[in-house]
Order: sequence, then structure tokens, then C-alpha cells
Amino acid sequence: MTAKLKRYRRVQKQKGIALIMVLGLVIFLTVIALSFSDSQRVSTQVTSNALASASAQAAADGAVNRMVFELSRPRSADAQSALAQWKIDGVVHQWAENGSQIAVSAKSETAKIDLNFASEPLLKRVFTSVGATEEEADAIVACIKDWTDADNLKRPNGAEADDYRAAGRKVLPANDFFIAIEELQNVIGISPKIYNAVAPLLTVQSRSPGIDPQTASLTVLSLVPNIDVAQAQTWVAARDQALLEGQPVPPLPFSSPYFASGTNAVRIRADVVTPSGVRASREASVRVGGAPRGRPQYFLWQPGFATDAPANMTPNLPNPAGTAGRVNG
Repeated sequence: MTAKLKRYRRVQKQKGIALIMVLGLVIFLTVIALSFSDSQRVSTQVTSNALASASAQAAADGAVNRMVFELSRPRSADAQSALAQWKIDGVVHQWAENGSQIAVSAKSETAKIDLNFASEPLLKRVFTSVGATEEEADAIVACIKDWTDADNLKRPNGAEADDYRAAGRKVLPANDFFIAIEELQNVIGISPKIYNAVAPLLTVQSRSPGIDPQTASLTVLSLVPNIDVAQAQTWVAARDQALLEGQPVPPLPFSSPYFASGTNAVRIRADVVTPSGVRASREASVRVGGAPRGRPQYFLWQPGFATDAPANMTPNLPNPAGTAGRVNG
């Protein structure tokens, strides 16, 4: 009996150890399964977000191409039909497609201030408007002009190649025009804060020393030296309302040597909001007419500045799919 009892106890002990090992293995496998499941859930969510973002961006790109098509269409001789055609006037055209709200507009590039061609007083106002002092703005404008002129003669408060080397800069002045606004970040005196504030106001595509008041925003129009801002605000509100209603724009109540007519270069802005709230935007600078065989020429293709997005865009716009609605741009 004693030997059998010992054998029984030994067997029971082995069974207990085996049970503990099995339970440990089950717990270990459960932890791995939960970790794998959580990883798969995160991966699925990331893929879903990427797909939604790509879909929204594709819709914004399509809206830009639609605007190019609409602007390329022959102008109708019928007054009513001509009124309904899309124009380079800043009016925002909206429609709903697959539950997403889409908005697109077109303005002359001259609605912004050309970094290469703008007069120095106009450029100076750009930088003082974002918080630079008079002295800082003078120095920045001098550095910009030193960057674009063809010589190595330094302007007062300006900067040429030796100054950039002394400052440890790797990018030296091009002694040529800026080909992209982003290049402005390399200019001495331009901090990230200043660049982010002025970039939405500037262009390198208009090749104009002035701005076009017919499409310029109130923000840009207010930068014109000696402009009456209150008067400009009243006129811009009347202009935008007239464009919204398809009526003639009221005549300008003021004039300025810093005004210019629009150019062939057009800035197109498209924004999309999906039903889930995913947003995407696209900005393109394009010359619609005058190219060989009538093909549009693209000079810029980039995400749009958030500050330029229409303020009233929300998902699930009730407009029927494919119809355009005119709203104040």
C-alpha cells in the first residue's frame, strides 16, 4: 500500500505540473493572439485612413482638371449661357459627389504679389503686415533683391554669397528669379514664422509688378500702400456679391500704381471633404490658353494652404451629385 500510494501521489504531482504548463502555454498564446489582433486592427485602420486620404486627394485633383476643362471651353455667344460658364473670377463652385463635398475656384495669379517682380514698397508691406519691423522688412527686401539680381554687389542691409557663407548657409543666392515660393526660406532674415505667414500671399507665376484688384483678396488688397482699407473692404464685399449673383462688378472707387490687370497664369484651388470628415486640397498654377495645340501648361502642383480653404465646407452637401453651386469666394 505504501508503494502504491507513493506512485499515485507522484502521478498526481506530474499531472498538476502538466496542467500548470498547459495553462501557461494557453495564456502565452492568448497574449500573442491579442497582440496580433490589436496589430491587425491598427494596420487595418491605417490602411483605411490612407485609402480615404488618397480618395479625397484624387477627388481634389479631379476638381482641378474639371476647372481647367471648364475654362478651356469656348465662350458662348448667348448671354445667359455665358453667365453660367465658369470664369477666372474667384467664385467657388461646389457640388456633391459620392457623399463628398467638392469646391473649386480659379483666380488670376496676379491676385497675389509676385516675389520676383513686385515693387519694393509692395514687398515691404507684405513683411511688415506679418509683424516685421520697418528695419527688418527693409533688410528682408534688400536680401530678396540681392538674391534675384545678376550681380554680386551687396545692397545696404542686403546679403550676397559671402554673407551666406559667413552665416553657415549651405544654399547661396541664385542671382536669378525664384522659381518656387519655397526658395524664400533660404533668404537671410526669413524665419519659419515669417515664411508661413507670407507664403499664402505670394506667387512667382504672375510676372507682374502689381496686383489685380478684380480677383485679389481683401488681405492682399490691404497691403497696397496708401489704400483706404475700410473703402477696400466695402468694395470687395460688393465685388464678391456681384460675382456670386452673376452681375457686373462695380467700378473701382480708387486707383493705385500698384494695380495691374490679370495675366494668362491662373491659380486653381480645389478642396474636398469626405462623409467621414477627411479633407484634401490641391493648388495648381496653369496657363490655360496659348500653349501648343491648346494644351494647358502646369507650373505648380501642390497641396493647398489651409488658410485658403472655403470656410463653409462640411460633409454631406445636399446638392445633387454633379451640380455646381456658386458661393462667395
